[in-house]
Amino acid sequence: MDSGPLVLFLYGIVRPDLIGTGKTKSHTENMFLRLRDTIAPAVGHVSLPNVLSEASNHLGSGKQQAVPGAAEALARYILSLSEVYKPSETVVALEEYQKVGLSDAAIILCSPMLIQDRVVVFTQDFDLYNRLCHIGVDCRNIMHWRTPSRG
Repeated sequence: MDSGPLVLFLYGIVRPDLIGTGKTKSHTENMFLRLRDTIAPAVGHVSLPNVLSEASNHLGSGKQQAVPGAAEALARYILSLSEVYKPSETVVALEEYQKVGLSDAAIILCSPMLIQDRVVVFTQDFDLYNRLCHIGVDCRNIMHWRTPSRG
């Protein structure tokens, strides 16, 4: 999961009544439920330090925590996943870095592994979604779930 869907997922796990506020203001409870139900049968989860840092920044910590308990939920999630590290010096060498930033470029850099291992990427970023689909990565834009006819 990219940071946006990850934040939605953690809000929903900890405080579903707060979905639609703060960093989830463009999300709905139905989006959370669909995300939860879609990822539940997954054999494992993969993430990048860049994405986890973005999610952590959105969730906050201590007195600055957006949702009480979210930092602990993120920690539990991190303990349950496989983390892939791509050095920033390698990521910024990609042409895409200048257009999409560090986290998205790191995800793009992982595309051969994502394709080979048939990893599904969840994002809410239209540009990242298009780039990943174009190179053959199985990607879901959760913002499409706001429109009932889209999948």
